[in-house]
Amino acid sequence: MKNGILATVGLSLSSLLFSASSQATIIAYTDLSAFQTAAGSTTVEDFSGSALGTSTSNFAGSFNGFDINSNSNGDNVGIANSNFASSGGSNVGGAFYGQNFFGWGQGNGSTGPTSTFSFGSGVTAFGFDFFNNDFSDSYNVLLNGFTSVIATSSTGFLGFVATGETISTATISTRSAGGYVGTVGIDNVLSSGTVSAPATLALMSLGLFGLGMTRHQRKVS
Repeated sequence: MKNGILATVGLSLSSLLFSASSQATIIAYTDLSAFQTAAGSTTVEDFSGSALGTSTSNFAGSFNGFDINSNSNGDNVGIANSNFASSGGSNVGGAFYGQNFFGWGQGNGSTGPTSTFSFGSGVTAFGFDFFNNDFSDSYNVLLNGFTSVIATSSTGFLGFVATGETISTATISTRSAGGYVGTVGIDNVLSSGTVSAPATLALMSLGLFGLGMTRHQRKVS
């Protein structure tokens, strides 16, 4: 696995009860080591074998353990590794520079692409390294269609481990506070093997958290 960008930060858990079942939970992690301990054996997709290319067209691709389908919403989306093809020519810094990653942003307005990761019959763990070059942009991560995490973030790790449930889809989106959506990158995607047992209908707990960052200037309309 490539060296990712990791940040050990505080995580505030809130109990979000979606059914009467007390056996189904999804827990959010911002520390890779803790996630890996809880997740057990995982596969990794670092996009190193993926063809480079970003555009304002919708994106679809099959990768190691999952598929991605993105509605571009007029922004650039695709696989990049240095300068993100965009109206703003936004640079990619830190550990992501020179490494292939899946990303979006800096295209045409304040609503970024909506990207859905699909895991077939479901996985028990899903995580990734990420960066965002504008701290005012907000993330929304929607799991199985109705369980969400919201964060304002810069660089770090985000992962989810399910108990008594499987994760079949994870939809990630961003929205800016004004101007263009900053460049966002996701790399080193980890997932568990598929689970043959039937998934329950319940999801119980997830964290709502915030991560600080150093603001990068972005081009505004």
